Amino acid sequence: MSLTISDQFEERRRTTRLVVRDGCEVVFGFARVVRLVDISMSGALMRSLQDWPIGQRGELRTTLGDNTFVVHVEVRRVASEPAQGEWAGGYRIGVAFVSLDSQNRRCLERFLKQPASS
Repeated sequence: MSLTISDQFEERRRTTRLVVRDGCEVVFGFARVVRLVDISMSGALMRSLQDWPIGQRGELRTTLGDNTFVVHVEVRRVASEPAQGEWAGGYRIGVAFVSLDSQNRRCLERFLKQPASS
């Protein structure tokens, strides 16, 4: 599966990122429904129906492969989603990892080393 990200996000990552499957939850004082679009060693791109303020911090919980992945994140970029498809009128939320312990780092490294699915 290939994914093209809109020009609204200037690509600054120097590490590989992979598309992830559904099953993600982000907690910012309360749970929000998101779709995790892709992930790298430094952060993630998510889709949400709610707008989020830049600088807001929270906890991202998802399953990567067979492992639970939990990391504290900070919202760095927000862009409106095009008015089409399932997430019409939603937002793309770019988050950076604020803290990544050794267990979750290893989990993420193993996941990123997997061959991309087509």
